[in-house]
Amino acid sequence: MKFGYRDRIILLIVCVVVIFAVGIFVFIKPKWEDLNDNQETYDTDLKAWEEKQKEFERINVYQSSIQKKYDSAANLTTNFTDEMTSVELDDFLRKQFLNIEQFQKDEVELRSSYSVSDEKTATLNYYYYTPSIVTYPLYEAADLDGSLAKAAQEKRKDADVIGARKAQSVGSGSSEFTLLINRADTMALLDAVQKYAEEKKDAMLISSVTLKEADFNENIEEEGGTHEETYIDDEGNEQVRQVPNDNNNNNNGTVDKDIKKDFTEVKIKYEVYYIQEPTQPDVGPAYDANIWNGNEWRTASAK
Repeated sequence: MKFGYRDRIILLIVCVVVIFAVGIFVFIKPKWEDLNDNQETYDTDLKAWEEKQKEFERINVYQSSIQKKYDSAANLTTNFTDEMTSVELDDFLRKQFLNIEQFQKDEVELRSSYSVSDEKTATLNYYYYTPSIVTYPLYEAADLDGSLAKAAQEKRKDADVIGARKAQSVGSGSSEFTLLINRADTMALLDAVQKYAEEKKDAMLISSVTLKEADFNENIEEEGGTHEETYIDDEGNEQVRQVPNDNNNNNNGTVDKDIKKDFTEVKIKYEVYYIQEPTQPDVGPAYDANIWNGNEWRTASAK
């Protein structure tokens, strides 16, 4: 069968069209689809990378924030005492405040009532002043522009803010001891605790001081002498007379051989507070955006 010129031209055109169509569907279309998929993947990855870069750029901000929180917490702990066991607290009290040269010289005695507690928790409340705002009907009626109520609210602001804060629990140790001591050494002991707390920035306090004799038996005369004693005569008048001292008498009029002139038993409760120092956070190295300029990061492994 012979094709004419016209038929051969038509056949050639059909073959070209078929070849072109096959080329499009077999070669070009898959590549085009791959190109579109790759472009979509690229756009997704690029967006994710830009988000990652923003996170990377915030690393230094996070590091600074973490360091500031650590510094603030570490600074707070400097205002508390180093944690001590009951044995360590006992040793601390004896060396620092009780078994000192001045007490030995003045013959201050530590009585049998002496205890040191094991560490426990204690609740620290906030101390603040709450102003008293007195209101009454005429006061409220006089507040025509609301300025008085606003001023009262401003006065209570600090108390309201602090009062809303939750009390915190911390570690605590305590000791109770009784001393046969004179007035000067008692005040020296209280001053020593306050001075130590201020200089060392330690959280400690004397929470209770109980005196057996408020006057430290300063009016008691030595044995063999006399002392003044008041009494009521038959006419109901108060009189003073000299009474010989066979021994030292307490306020009940009974003999107490353990009490001596200018000394009395002073019971003291001492408390100390601890707080855990924060651990040093590992924030890693600072972020350098230039790390992405080279190719070293492509082979670097996470540490």
